Amino acid sequence: MSLNNALKFISKVDTDVDFRKSCYQYKSQLHLLTMLKEHDMGCTYDEILDAFNVLLLQCKTYEQAGRVNEIKAWFTVFTKIQQA
Repeated sequence: MSLNNALKFISKVDTDVDFRKSCYQYKSQLHLLTMLKEHDMGCTYDEILDAFNVLLLQCKTYEQAGRVNEIKAWFTVFTKIQQA
């Protein structure tokens, strides 16, 4: 499990609409994290949150930060729905 895998997951969610849509089939964080592990992106929920912070620190423009925050908002809502 690694921060690099979490960064890879975030990048894939950002650039691959089909991948992002496929995430909706997983009804719990555990199922999503298991899928990530099976696709060589194994990481923890906390590592994903840390990866968002790393990406925000690397942003050079408000637009870049806005995009990272959009993806983070998607992830937050997505995982909250799964917990309900």
